[in-house]
Amino acid sequence: METYVGSVSRGAWRRWSIVASGTALLCALPAVIAVLPVSASPISAPALRARILASARVPYQGYAESTVNLGLPLLPGLHNVSLLLDGTTDQYVWYRSPSYWRADDVTGTGESDTYADGGVTYLWNYGTNLLTQVTGAEPVRLPRAPDLLPPALARRLLDTAGRADRISRLPGRRIAGVDTAGLRLVPAGTSTTIGAVDIWADPVSGLPLEVEITGRGTTQPVLISTFLELSRAQPDLAAVIPHPAPNVGLTTTRLPNVDGVLNSDGDGDGDTTPFPPQLGGLRRVVLPGSPSGVAIYGTGFSRFVLLPLPRGVGTDALNAAIQAGAGSVPLSGTGGSQAGTQAGVLIRTPLLSVLLVRGGFHHAVFLFTGAVTPALLASSASALVTDLSHRPRFR
Repeated sequence: METYVGSVSRGAWRRWSIVASGTALLCALPAVIAVLPVSASPISAPALRARILASARVPYQGYAESTVNLGLPLLPGLHNVSLLLDGTTDQYVWYRSPSYWRADDVTGTGESDTYADGGVTYLWNYGTNLLTQVTGAEPVRLPRAPDLLPPALARRLLDTAGRADRISRLPGRRIAGVDTAGLRLVPAGTSTTIGAVDIWADPVSGLPLEVEITGRGTTQPVLISTFLELSRAQPDLAAVIPHPAPNVGLTTTRLPNVDGVLNSDGDGDGDTTPFPPQLGGLRRVVLPGSPSGVAIYGTGFSRFVLLPLPRGVGTDALNAAIQAGAGSVPLSGTGGSQAGTQAGVLIRTPLLSVLLVRGGFHHAVFLFTGAVTPALLASSASALVTDLSHRPRFR
């Protein structure tokens, strides 16, 4: 009897050993695949860049994670933007084409979805149970979670780059099961805070799977966006079109009109060209369809946005920035009675610089921001205050 029991135990042990070994092998398989050598693609840097820029029509679906560490304070009206640019964003995405896609920003407390439905943008918020239709063109707007997805982020960065910016190949990586080819972009301009942009993409389709942005003079990336799961199967159309339940609220919004801040009391009869054609040595760039109350200066990565804030919002933003420890930066050459007394409030991060300054009619607050050096923003703010101080309506 003892011999029989022993033989059964040894047989069972062998069978369970096989099962356990197979289970362990399956569990270890992703890690083994991840460390296997990545086949080197012979594609050149210019060819890879061209494929990435042409990849907007490549369908895909997957799960991506973006981590950004800028250290921005929470400013009034910009709470969601501050969280987006300082933390980790997890998103599920279904992408058919530039006109039809959906991205779900998932957190521990809720979910926010963005839909592109034939050129119309919808925003759904779990907390408010509200579906918002955004009307009109959006060439200039606040960033949203889908802007951090690797494909959108990589194409936007490469599209922003100038002819003098340098590109080169990087060793490939295996990302979400795909053997990718690496591309490095180094801005040539000295007024940008961006030191390098690294992109890993499928060398065949050009679809970007990972993006890293490193600040000038640093070695560790401050922004990393990567796919953790990816399928290149085209999602069904039904998956990217909003289907609100009967109890979901519906509303419509459009880009705000901020002209009133510069046009006296908002009566619309003020200066029709309130922004100078040049600031800080950079010329103003007019984008088709952009709101007239927002100005963009510069080209490539040496570009910043100038936004006049409503009086109440501007004052609250100034106070919040000061309480968060933002520094004061003197503005030179303001002219008139303000010479030597004007100062701006500077928020400095490894990538993004933000400068708030009072000036012009009723001491309106102007916000300058971009991936540029604080010195460039200070020079531009000084020029703006000087320009406004010489206008009769703004004294």
